[in-house]
Amino acid sequence: MQVSFSHDMISISISEDTKTYYYLQNLTEKNFTKKIGRKNKTIVFKQEDESVQRRYFLNLVSKIYAKKHPRNFKKMCKEIRNSIDKTIKISLLQSNQILQQLNIRVIIEDNYAIILDIGSKNSLMVAYLKNYFKDHLIKYKLRDHTVSIYPNSLKTAQLLEQLLSQSELLGCFVTFIYDAQQIIIFKEVLTQKIRRSKPFGGILGLLQEYYEVLGCRIDESFTTIRKQYLKLAKQYHPDTNNFQDGVMANQYREKFELIQNAYEMIKIHFEHQKSA
Repeated sequence: MQVSFSHDMISISISEDTKTYYYLQNLTEKNFTKKIGRKNKTIVFKQEDESVQRRYFLNLVSKIYAKKHPRNFKKMCKEIRNSIDKTIKISLLQSNQILQQLNIRVIIEDNYAIILDIGSKNSLMVAYLKNYFKDHLIKYKLRDHTVSIYPNSLKTAQLLEQLLSQSELLGCFVTFIYDAQQIIIFKEVLTQKIRRSKPFGGILGLLQEYYEVLGCRIDESFTTIRKQYLKLAKQYHPDTNNFQDGVMANQYREKFELIQNAYEMIKIHFEHQKSA
């Protein structure tokens, strides 16, 4: 058993020992609700109400690790037990198994939205990215296998930088293909947006542009905002406007997507306020 750590994940790799792997996999099936897996790989995402199960599971992993590594195991076992806030990944590595190589293109759209082009269907990677950028508006397009992330604070830029530094994810070798200058500009633009919106305070300032898209004020209720959203969505929905002019149809479709994105971001903010 080999164990490694990143800032958000503990990776448990088990070589050839199918009995131990399937034993741990069976425990995840019984004890955790938010998980995804394949035959030789399981990922468990953190849920606030499952801390007891996670402590028990990680304590068990540390004991298994100690048995398999009787020398110099104490420090590693302590790190394993302290990984309660991390995503847990368990992999079974077999001698004839070849690690997959993934090339992920990273594009910054309009110096704002982060587009990750995965290149092919990969439900595990999509689930990982959604959890990695939790509390963000995230959209996955199955047609072109892209994940779009919309920033909500400077933490978005920090998360992106940490992600791009990874060379292995979910048991795959990963190469991120991106323009370094574009990432620098993205961070600068995001910082400027935060400074300009400082009078509004915190995340409300970052949401200012989304309120403007819907033609709403920051101090309006969610009920009022939803009514305005439904009005605009009906006005610009592609099914409502059957334009013969392709240019006009594209303009309305783009406007409809902006309206949807703006509403989803504001909705996330209100949901966080409600649960706080």
